[in-house]
Formats: sequence, C-alpha cells, structure tokens
Amino acid sequence: MNRLFKSFSNDSKAKSRILLRKRKIVALLNKAELPIAIPAICEKVRLSVPTGTKIINELLSEKLIIEAGKVETDNGRRPVVYKVNPECGYIVGLEILLKRVSLSVYNMEMEEVFECKNNEFVLENTPECLYAVDDFLNKCIDECGVDRSKILGLGIGITGRVNALSGESYNYFNFLDRSLTTHFADLLKLPVFVDNDTHVMGLVEQFFGKAQHVKNALVVNLSRGLGLAIINNGQVVVGDQGFAGEFGHMQFGDSTKLCMCGKRGCLGMETSGFALEENFKERIAQGEKTLVLNKSEAANVRYDAILQAALHGDELSIVLLHDIGFKLGKALGNVINLLNPSLVIVGGKFAIAREMLIDSIKSGMTHTALSHPLRSCQLTFSEMGKNSGVKGAAVQVLLHNGLIGSEP
Repeated sequence: MNRLFKSFSNDSKAKSRILLRKRKIVALLNKAELPIAIPAICEKVRLSVPTGTKIINELLSEKLIIEAGKVETDNGRRPVVYKVNPECGYIVGLEILLKRVSLSVYNMEMEEVFECKNNEFVLENTPECLYAVDDFLNKCIDECGVDRSKILGLGIGITGRVNALSGESYNYFNFLDRSLTTHFADLLKLPVFVDNDTHVMGLVEQFFGKAQHVKNALVVNLSRGLGLAIINNGQVVVGDQGFAGEFGHMQFGDSTKLCMCGKRGCLGMETSGFALEENFKERIAQGEKTLVLNKSEAANVRYDAILQAALHGDELSIVLLHDIGFKLGKALGNVINLLNPSLVIVGGKFAIAREMLIDSIKSGMTHTALSHPLRSCQLTFSEMGKNSGVKGAAVQVLLHNGLIGSEP
C-alpha cells in the first residue's frame, strides 16, 4: 500500500498508468460506504470491464483489496463485491498537548490496533522536549508490531498555531532550521502531516463523527484551552497561515486576567479547563466547600478532577461548570450570527459533562444569537471519545492520499 501511494516519478509511463489506476480503485473502495462490484467500479473510474477486472485481480493478488461477499440483483445473478483489505496499510496519529502526548495506529478502516500515552509529558519549546517526542515516536512504532513498510504516514495534531501547508509549528519546536514535518519525516522515513489539534478534531468529526454530510458546522474543542474548527461548505477552514479558529482569544469575555497571548479579555480565560481550575481554587480560597476533593487535592486540582466531581454531584463543581457553559453559549451565539451553521458540536474533555452543559450553553446562545439562525442550528456533543484528537491527526494521512472524501 505504501508503494501505491508514493510518487511515480521514477516509473515508466506504462507502469505509472497502471499504478494510477490501482490507486483510483483503492481510493474509490476506501471512500465507499459499502463494498462495490466490478461493473460499478469500472464505471466510476472510467475503465473497460476487461481492463478493470485485470487490475482488480492484481490488487487481490497483492492483498490490497479483498472480496466482501455477494449482493442480490434483479436478474438472479449475485456478483462479488470488493472492499479495501483493512490490513493492507496502517496510519499513525500523534497528538501533542500541553500535558500529554498520545499515539495510536489505525488500520485502513480506522480501527485502532495500538495505542500509547505519556501522561507525564510536559510540552516545552526546547530541544530536550523534541528529543523526548522523537524517542516516544520510535519506541511506540517499534512496539506496535506493524511493519513500517505498511505505514502510509504520520499525522500530527499539536496545540498552538500551526501552518499545515508549510508544516511549521509557530509556538513549539520553532527553533528548528526546517519544518516540523521535515524533521519527523527524516526521523521516521515516512510522509508526515501536521495541523493544529483543534483543526484535526474538526476533520475527525467531518469524516467519522457527527459532522458527516453536514456542509456548515462548528466544532468546539473545550479542554484545557478553547479552540474552534469551522467547517464551511464541507471544508475545514484553516485560514491563510493556519490560524483560523482561535476562538479562545476572541474578546467575548469580561475577564481582566492576563492571557498567555499577552492580552486581557480573552474568552479562554473564562471558558476552558484552565479557567475551571482557577475559578475552583479562588472559590475554595474564599471558604467554599467541596465534598469530593480534600483541601490538598483542591490546591493542586486539575480540571479533569473537577469534571469528575461535577459528575458525582459536587455542588461547587456543578455551579462552575454551568457558568462556563453559559459564557460559552453567549460567545457561540455571536459566531452563529456570523457564520449561520446548521450544527454546533462540543468536543474535547468537557464532552463527558454534556448533560450538565447543554442547557447552560443553549441559554447563553439565546442571549446573543438571532432567532432565525439559532432556530436552524442544532447543538450536540461529540461522541468520538477521548482519542478524538489522535484519530483526527491520523485522518490527515487519509485525506492527503485521497482515501477519504467524496467519491469520484
């Protein structure tokens, strides 16, 4: 599979033409929701049935595609249908966050076959931190048991500002004299693609989550920080340099706290995991009680623990969560007025608290959104789970190889 999606520059014209036809058939089968029979395959990729049958037999012998049963027809004949062999290739996703680095390996059906995490990781803009990521990558790929020759590529989602076109990260590892994608490509001898962690979350919702078949949607990444993936006319908007979606730095808030960007009033200082931690500590310092966390735990609390406390009925945690939901809803109402999406998906770590957040977010939205765009916009929560970011990172590999998206 890796060979099929490499450049044809060193091949003869005839060989390149055959490889291109094979690529088209594999891409078609991978994009299709159901297995396809030979006549339909040939029609869609514009090949004669004899030529298409010959190529499909070669793909079968190379174990790139497999038979997937037979289908009923009106004339009684039951033609064989085909799909991509899930084990013919693998995709690696890497997510680099402030306090965690995660890697997963997926087969061609995007089923996870291996995962590894380092929750002790701390992201810093230093060579030592980059070396730690290098070691983590090599260690995981060695341990996953997948032949490297079968790996189509590595997709990376990293927090901060990223230029997906140039492969650069502007906030982290920006001391390199080359792009981040070139660094990892040289390390692993694999194609590498990188984007912002929120943008890749938008990709996974678009192709595997609740934004499938939706042209205009907002995907909110509510975790330690606050980000937004904008799906406009079926495309994730990245902007001229990859900065689109910096929702957490929009001046919708009333906070006077200094943000890491150097400005005050950023929404992320009021609506994020970081904000939840800070608000919780302030209320405890003012003498409020919590039944779930003891005093020492409260002093060093992480927002994950506060979310769990809310789920277990802790009143202080619930009140703080409702406040964040209301402020998020007010900000989203403004964006709904601007972009008129049909769907808002709230993802990230806060998605587990959907039952506590949904009413407060809706209430906030009604304060700012116009009635008509609000009426046509559905609010929902992601069901992609805790690995949505790393899976979204991997989706980049499929997208760049034309293996997902609209059928030709």
